[in-house]
Amino acid sequence: MQVVKEQIMRALTTKPSSLDQFKSKLQNLSYTEILKIRQSERMNQEDFQSRPILELKEKIQPEILELIKQQRLNRLVEGTCFRKLNSRRRQDKFWYCRLSPNHKVLHYGDLEESPQGEVPHDSLQDKCNIWEISP
Repeated sequence: MQVVKEQIMRALTTKPSSLDQFKSKLQNLSYTEILKIRQSERMNQEDFQSRPILELKEKIQPEILELIKQQRLNRLVEGTCFRKLNSRRRQDKFWYCRLSPNHKVLHYGDLEESPQGEVPHDSLQDKCNIWEISP
């Protein structure tokens, strides 16, 4: 709701002379555009550019990046179920994918129904070695 309010306020500050101009301004101020504006305004504030803040950010960034990497790998190891579309765009089957605990093999396969909890590696029919996947 705050984003919508900000879109309207920013569009009104340009003092549009017609409703069409107002609508045009609103279209140019999409949700992602408002987020970009907010972020740039935040970064331009003097507090975030101070030396202690920059030093702290530089010091903790590697640790945070490592934490993000571990969380993503853990999520891949847990596995995820996806709906599988057939040729008529119906979603009648499921597809499950998970990474092996040693992070070397991607196991995947079709399922008739959505699983409750984790699906064991040995019940997934197909697998692919990670080193075979090209970026």
